[in-house]
Amino acid sequence: MPLVVRGLLNVVVQLTVLFVALIGTAASVSGSWMWPRGIELIVTYGALVSAATVMLAWWAPKSLEARLTPPFSAAQPTQDFWATVAILVTLLVSVVFVPIDVFAWHLLPPPVPWVASIGGWVALVGFALIIWVIFANQFAILNVEDQSSSGQNVVDVGPYAFVRHPMYLSALIMQSGAGVWLGSTASLIMLGPVFAALSLRVAIEERVLLDTLPGYAAYCETRRFRILPGVW
Repeated sequence: MPLVVRGLLNVVVQLTVLFVALIGTAASVSGSWMWPRGIELIVTYGALVSAATVMLAWWAPKSLEARLTPPFSAAQPTQDFWATVAILVTLLVSVVFVPIDVFAWHLLPPPVPWVASIGGWVALVGFALIIWVIFANQFAILNVEDQSSSGQNVVDVGPYAFVRHPMYLSALIMQSGAGVWLGSTASLIMLGPVFAALSLRVAIEERVLLDTLPGYAAYCETRRFRILPGVW
């Protein structure tokens, strides 16, 4: 099957999961499937990720191939299996949290329109950073495993010049903006559990990279921060 077709099929799966988690939850809470903000987000994300998939298939096929690998594999350390489960669960919960808060909980006052608009732009920046990371690193697979047999090398350019794990930073940026744009200020609370799960993954990933990737120890010495620039 052509790579671009596989990539677009993956987009369909992503959109299906997002629709069920976001719109399905909203419908179960509010009694209506018509949530304009939620539908706009899914349509916008679908268009952007489809365009990015086509571009990656053309200009960076190895990077796209890496992103299409399953999140679980036989070569994956057991600890990373559970870290991956934690990441997927916390991300799913963070998505479901938004419509429940918007339509039922109202834990915090909703953002005013201009703040919600800023949230939308922040989400777009996060998405753009994710695509930049994928372009920069053709070894950015979805799990942790020894890729030395595939010729993995240290990537220290582009977003990797700023933090060691820019994919995770980009995901947090996109999540923070999307929740606010959808109308849930309290969605920012869910950054905590997601960050904790990602931090667990970082600890496991760096142990594997230090053991299997020549030059990674030197890279860590020159790039001090893992996810949050100037903080950690």
